Amino acid sequence: MHYVTINGGGLGVVINHELIDLQTASISLGLALPCTDMWGLIDAGSEAQLEVENVARQAHERRIAGSPYEPQKVTSALPHLRRNVFCIGKNYADHAAEIADKMGISADLPKYPIVFSKATNTLIGPLDTIPLHAGVTRKIDYEGELALVIGKAGVNITKQDAWQHILGYACYNDVSARDLQKRHGQWHLGKCLDGFGPMGPAITPTYGQALSNDTRLTCKVNGEVRQDATLAQMIFDIPTLIATLSAGITLEVGDVIATGTPAGVGMGFNPMRFLEPGDEVEVAIDGTLPLTNTLAKTKT
Repeated sequence: MHYVTINGGGLGVVINHELIDLQTASISLGLALPCTDMWGLIDAGSEAQLEVENVARQAHERRIAGSPYEPQKVTSALPHLRRNVFCIGKNYADHAAEIADKMGISADLPKYPIVFSKATNTLIGPLDTIPLHAGVTRKIDYEGELALVIGKAGVNITKQDAWQHILGYACYNDVSARDLQKRHGQWHLGKCLDGFGPMGPAITPTYGQALSNDTRLTCKVNGEVRQDATLAQMIFDIPTLIATLSAGITLEVGDVIATGTPAGVGMGFNPMRFLEPGDEVEVAIDGTLPLTNTLAKTKT
């Protein structure tokens, strides 16, 4: 079961590669739909989630309001971000090592999670074009990541309760301008250019259950696997991240957390392999729908 936003802004669900238009399905079935868009679903909570899934299952079983899932039929699962994305830096040991010398930073593993944020203007959806930003940056890099969406607000959340506050997860690409990062000696400018945060195409609910440590994340560039890791390789696991981020800071419903990237980014190669105009990047995570975007061919 995957929650998506269909073209036009309505709420959809993908079941077994079939896309269900929930508004159409509910009318055909004569069932009440508690919400009509993604933010409505997120805000309504777990009971609405169950009602939506009931409509989706009945529609799927009766072959109502369904069509084969194709990425071009959906937009960003989140139509917009309410707050900056919480991002975790250097959360895979091999990635920390591969960028240390090239960024002029320590290769030592962090003792505590490193946190930064990506601004709301970065969000784009599946098949959207990543802007080239010619004249601003010449070294655009990819970072495949698992993103979490908060479904229950909380502050000072314990590790034991962390998964109860998570609605679901999605693929994320923490696109980065490496020259800006190095020039300014911090990450914000290099991470926050317009369109530098592809996410989706779906939010896959976790129902309060932890993802397996064997959950695999891959990132391909033009079909070539560049990144390949499991959640077991994280330095700080998801409960630790939730507890750290919520310590004295209220996590709000709909907040997005990008949990870090493994080794294999363009900067990590020798020579470095930054994205070229027209390159296609695919981020895939077990259990959810893959995210594909292309770097623009010309200045936008």
